[in-house]
Amino acid sequence: MEGLGFSAAHFIIGHKKCEHLHGHNWRVGVTVEGEPDERGLVVDFLELKSLLKQLCDGYDHLLLLPAENPALKRLSEGKNIRISIHGREFEFPKEDVVWLPVINTTVEELARVVADEVVKNLSAYPNVDKITVLVEESPGESATQERRIKA
Repeated sequence: MEGLGFSAAHFIIGHKKCEHLHGHNWRVGVTVEGEPDERGLVVDFLELKSLLKQLCDGYDHLLLLPAENPALKRLSEGKNIRISIHGREFEFPKEDVVWLPVINTTVEELARVVADEVVKNLSAYPNVDKITVLVEESPGESATQERRIKA
C-alpha cells in the first residue's frame, strides 16, 4: 500500500549539506505477506490505510528531531524547545516538534520507526508473516525496513 505521506522538516546531524534545516514531502508504503484469512485477506487495506494515515498525521507539518543524538543538546523545554547542535542554536514551538527514538532523522531511521509502529499495530492479524515498510524522502531516495512477524 503506497500513496500516503506527510510534509515535515528535519536535519541530519553531522552531514555537511543536510545538517541545515530543510523539509521533504515524505511518502510511506507498506507491503504485508501472510496467509489469507477466511475472507481471502491478509490485512484489511482499509484498516492498514487508517493506521498509516494516523502515523503520517503524527508527523505532518512538524519538525522531526532525533532524541538519541548526543550532539543535540536540549537547552530548555517549556512552551518552546531550545536546542543546540554544534554551537548553532534553534528554538521551536513545542507543539511543532516530534521527538523520534533515533540517532538521526534519516530516511533509514524513519523507516525503522514506522516499521516498529506497524508491527505493534498489526497484532490483531495472526496470519501476517512479514511486513516491508518503504519511506521515501524524495523521488529515488528511499529506505526499506523488513520485519518478520512469525518465526
